Amino acid sequence: MYGDAAMVRIRIIFEKKGLISFLNHQDLPVLFSRAAKRAGLSMEFTQGFSPHPHISLGPPLASGVEGCYEPADFWFNEWGGTSLEVWNAALPEGLKILECAEADGPALAKSAVAAVYRICGLGFELGEKAKTVLQESVGENTLYAASVDCGCIVLAVGDLEHCSAGSLVKILRENGICSGWPDLFIVRESVGSWDAVSGRVLPLI
Repeated sequence: MYGDAAMVRIRIIFEKKGLISFLNHQDLPVLFSRAAKRAGLSMEFTQGFSPHPHISLGPPLASGVEGCYEPADFWFNEWGGTSLEVWNAALPEGLKILECAEADGPALAKSAVAAVYRICGLGFELGEKAKTVLQESVGENTLYAASVDCGCIVLAVGDLEHCSAGSLVKILRENGICSGWPDLFIVRESVGSWDAVSGRVLPLI
């Protein structure tokens, strides 16, 4: 239950799948804010000469990469028990809010610092050779874990600004593993903080 207090910061976890995965990351704020407006939700706006809805997205997700657990923060003037339901109903197919919670901790940029990528070949399997190439190229300070699972490479990485899906595809292409994006299907399975003790990316809600 959320009250009707002014300016509540809501952290959502959403998935971005199917054709809408090709939507540019920078276009998401407009899409989410328009859906919120259609749902009758009142968002807080920034100050200045060009006010816009107060939104903080997680690390950029490359076009064509599906996201299963993507975080974002939104500031609303009020938030009620049915707000998530009506907002979800106004979103396009392929974009769905999975969960939400009122956030009062560190900024999203300080929390969303690790991610898990699953890289699969289209019509071929990626095995130990591909994993070794990525391990050697990414570096131990950025690559937290790597494994082969059902012919796909699963990577837990940090430094998301530089270790993006695009950089991983470039490494595989330059080492003769694939010809580029058309050969691969990539999913970002989670985004959060890295916990070395448990060896996994911790959720942000």
